[in-house]
Amino acid sequence: MDPSPHPLSQFVLKMHSRCDLACDHCYVFEHADQSWRGKPVVISDELLDLTARRIAEHARTHRLDTVHVVLHGGEPLLAGRNRLRRAAQSLSTALSGVSALDLRIHTNGVTLDEQFCELFAEYDIKVGVSLDGDRAANDLHRRYRNGRSSHIRVLRAIELLRGPRYRHLFAGLLCTVDLRNDPVTVYDALAELAPPR
Repeated sequence: MDPSPHPLSQFVLKMHSRCDLACDHCYVFEHADQSWRGKPVVISDELLDLTARRIAEHARTHRLDTVHVVLHGGEPLLAGRNRLRRAAQSLSTALSGVSALDLRIHTNGVTLDEQFCELFAEYDIKVGVSLDGDRAANDLHRRYRNGRSSHIRVLRAIELLRGPRYRHLFAGLLCTVDLRNDPVTVYDALAELAPPR
């Protein structure tokens, strides 16, 4: 097979199909298409292994120097440390000798703790966190189902990532922009956290 002139080099792997927040702007959980309710909650070991092998086949065929994989959700931390470890091991094994692996996870951060960070350090998994600004901006959409704020827990996760032990894992912040929020206040709140991106 001839290599494609435009091969895929980034893959998003859904680890867990549910979320611990109920963000009202979420296109997956909070809008008309509710088909997610009938899908498996967590990715199986078999599917992880098959996906890793297929990514490696693609990388080998297209002679990719680096493959970028983002562990995603729902909320990927809900998959648990064992399942996330399995994903990292499976991808690392499949891509060994084929391509470098740039492995990342994107999370809302509310359950991020030192045990997760230790796992991410072991496999050099970079961590991106969703945060929409200061508490008022963030809580406009990113709340628990009962309406409680998620802001303080996300800040706790970011502080953990900003510490010297895990700073190398901190990939950056993702902000959903709502025009009702003051842009300067949002920017200042995010910039104050000194994210790398």
